[in-house]
Amino acid sequence: MNIYQIFSESPRAIFLAALGFVLSTLTITLLMIYVVHIPPLYAALFGSINGGSSSIAVVSLAHKIKVSEKTSTILSLESAMTDVLCIVVSLAVLGMIVGGNHTDYVDVGRMIASQFSVGAVIGVILGIFWLGVLRKAVKLPYAYMLTVGFLLFSYAFSEYLGGNGALTCLLFGIVLGNEREINRILKRERPSLITVDAGLKRFEAEIAFLIRSFFFVFLGLIATISNPMFVFFGVIISLLLLLVRYIAVSVATVKSEIKLEKTIIWVVFARGLAAAVLSTLPKQYPDYFDNRLAGISDWYINISLVVILTTAIICTLGIFLLSRGKSEKIEI
Repeated sequence: MNIYQIFSESPRAIFLAALGFVLSTLTITLLMIYVVHIPPLYAALFGSINGGSSSIAVVSLAHKIKVSEKTSTILSLESAMTDVLCIVVSLAVLGMIVGGNHTDYVDVGRMIASQFSVGAVIGVILGIFWLGVLRKAVKLPYAYMLTVGFLLFSYAFSEYLGGNGALTCLLFGIVLGNEREINRILKRERPSLITVDAGLKRFEAEIAFLIRSFFFVFLGLIATISNPMFVFFGVIISLLLLLVRYIAVSVATVKSEIKLEKTIIWVVFARGLAAAVLSTLPKQYPDYFDNRLAGISDWYINISLVVILTTAIICTLGIFLLSRGKSEKIEI
């Protein structure tokens, strides 16, 4: 992603992420309250778990589908932000259920702002620092492994300080990917070798493939879909998410150049790793979930699994059909 493009499109990405998350969470919460008839806090946890798109799926897709750089940047930033929103809001709601913790809106806002700001600042600082290190280590064999190791450290360090590790890694990668621009901004002497070479990018693709493969194996291990109602509500929630996604995208792209690519942005809404991991949390607190509402923890896991699979299918089919339609128009 181009660093100048990121600065120019960040406000729109933030707006789309916030609007999409609020509408998605509210829609799922109301469905669970008035149709499934579960208490509001438990319903809100359903909503916050499945309220945001997956950064793992979306960032990967954004760089492969044929869209403008602006659209790709917005999709990547939006998914990273909604991951943070899902985690922070879900943990806040879980705290209210488990500990009677009366976390108010101000506290939740502070948690979100803290994770965003700390994660972003650490990602940029460590990214710039590592660029300087790579200038000297680029000729070493397997230098890319040093980068992977430092990236893992960056994630852990950010989480330890209260930031969001995923956002830190995203900003770290953006800094490395914009090496020329960063050196120009900092007025550094241009190195004779590009430190972020093809080998590092190829290794990044291999790691991304490994993570995606492990993710679906993880889903298979936790799934026990024995009740057809899980499938029914999972599909209904997915279709409702598609509907509210259209509303959010329509509002966020008003008077924008990317309005022509609104349909592509609309279908790229797949849920993923954050939803899968968060859905397992109720299982860890049986006294507050299963002992109060029999079998409720299985609802979180299995409905989230169906939502993840259904949104992934819709996203894949949507991109395929839209790409095919574009190709046919070009041939005509």
